Amino acid sequence: MIDSAALSAAVRAISAFRDLAPTDVSFLIEASEPRTFKPDEILLSQGEPAECAIVLLEGEVIVTADSARGVIPISTLKAPALVGDLGALGDLQRTATVRARTSGTAIVVPRPALMKVARAAPSLLIDVIGRMGERLRKVNGAICLYTHALRALERHEFDPAFLEELRHPIPDLVDFGETFGRMAEQIILRRQRDDEMASAAVIQRALLPRLREFVNETGLDVCASMTPARDVGGDFYDLVRLDDGRAALGVGDVCGKGVPAALFMGITRTLIRINLREKPDLPGAILKANAYLINNNAAEFFATLLYAAFDRASGEIEYLSCGHLPALLRRAGGAVEALPAGCLPVGMFDRLRLDVHRATMHPGDLFFLYTDGVTEAADPDGNLFGEKRLFHLLANGRESDANGWIARVRAAVSEFSRGAPQADDVTCLALVAA
Repeated sequence: MIDSAALSAAVRAISAFRDLAPTDVSFLIEASEPRTFKPDEILLSQGEPAECAIVLLEGEVIVTADSARGVIPISTLKAPALVGDLGALGDLQRTATVRARTSGTAIVVPRPALMKVARAAPSLLIDVIGRMGERLRKVNGAICLYTHALRALERHEFDPAFLEELRHPIPDLVDFGETFGRMAEQIILRRQRDDEMASAAVIQRALLPRLREFVNETGLDVCASMTPARDVGGDFYDLVRLDDGRAALGVGDVCGKGVPAALFMGITRTLIRINLREKPDLPGAILKANAYLINNNAAEFFATLLYAAFDRASGEIEYLSCGHLPALLRRAGGAVEALPAGCLPVGMFDRLRLDVHRATMHPGDLFFLYTDGVTEAADPDGNLFGEKRLFHLLANGRESDANGWIARVRAAVSEFSRGAPQADDVTCLALVAA
């Protein structure tokens, strides 16, 4: 700590104490406690009683306010400075936190001593009032600046050039300008991202099969639905007319979410569609797609999927699964069975072994495909929708067409979730034999 003469000079260097009598300065110093501090050390905490003020003799401090949105910087003070005097004189709670920016020294002035000096020297109170008025002027200026900028943001008229004005405000508003400038940049970036994600969602929807056209062309009673957890998702469903008269249908689930998963989904589905149109061979189409994905998969994504080829004339359905949840076959009488499945997801291993299975559908039977977003949908308590609930839902339903079955499942999942955030894409596909 500095010597007595230097300490008195340092105290008098503060405008609030400039006109104090020597005896008042000596009293103030004798009533105070010396303090040293290191960087990041908290000197005053927001919300605590203002039982003292701090005379900053050496070093710098940062004044911040805690809010629901995080810590807001207010100002930076350099020695010599008086900190926390307004709260101490008014016997208020601290409205801000003072944290050391550098190492330094200070004296801590108890509230009673500060009050005694203030009564003896009105110039101290005049100085406090003056600084309080200056703060209000700065706050009013910041409010005007924010109001103008926020109105521009609301009207989508916020010119990015305005950020330069915020980066170089008048000296009084430097801290306010920097804070709002960062916030404005984030808003603009988020708005750009939202626009990009909206475009990606439109593109993804355009990549999905045109359900109505497929139904009109094939005469099949089929319906499908996909609800992504984000703007875009990693689930997909597919409907393809095959050259041999059959119709291929499938669902898939890419490991991951968002744009990367959506891109991998689009590639996987497109490869399978192209291969099926070249040759109506389910296992061959998937093996060729897997070979391409293995050699062009730097991000190491993979996808589970289940594809089936339905022959309307015979009712035979050929299907295979690559790590996906089993297809469900509901007979017209209400019995539900999980069809055998197996094999590994695509995009993981070069040598993929596929097991092809077959089943026969009769009029009124339902062939149902879905992703784990259905069975793993959670309610607010964390309980999962589950396979048993899905089986029971299908077994006890009386829907007459594929659209009714999809609507029933979606409504049940929504009702079960009771507004809980959707954690995964929800996709399902239904085919009803005529």
